Amino acid sequence: MREVFSLAAQSLMAGVFALAAFSKLRGREEFGRFATTVRKLTMRSGPETAAVAGAFAAVEALTAVLIAVPATAPAGLWTAAALLTLFIGVVFRAVRGRVFAECGCFGGSAAMSYPLLGRNALLLTLALAGLAASGDRAAWEGPALRGLALAIGLAAASALLRSFDRAVTLVLGRVHARTRT
Repeated sequence: MREVFSLAAQSLMAGVFALAAFSKLRGREEFGRFATTVRKLTMRSGPETAAVAGAFAAVEALTAVLIAVPATAPAGLWTAAALLTLFIGVVFRAVRGRVFAECGCFGGSAAMSYPLLGRNALLLTLALAGLAASGDRAAWEGPALRGLALAIGLAAASALLRSFDRAVTLVLGRVHARTRT
């Protein structure tokens, strides 16, 4: 059972980081939005913000690949945990400093907020739990099974992120409506 959870956590985390990288790198407009977010968060301008944005997207893509390959999955999960810890710090700093910036993490336009902290904390917990559960992966290293698990993980990551964003929008909309009346 532990191996099943480990594979599920790896597949979901690989999907999350693949979606994150793809959403930033799929086009000029999407990358530009992310570079604007980096510019606002770093309070710098110029070509170095595009370089930092590109580096983050590349590290996210690399993280997805590391997690997807059985031999490097633990290193990928450690990288994911480190990135998520960094993201939690960046979002916390932005929220506390009242820096208005859109996350743009997955192609959306969610503002930096406490719910993003919660989402990143949930993903960090999943990455660490996947690490803790990792063990004998020999039974899960067949390419067909691994491919299926990764495809399911990508679909699950997409569904999780979309439903999380919808739930936050719904809850915050209701809270905002109550404060206006």
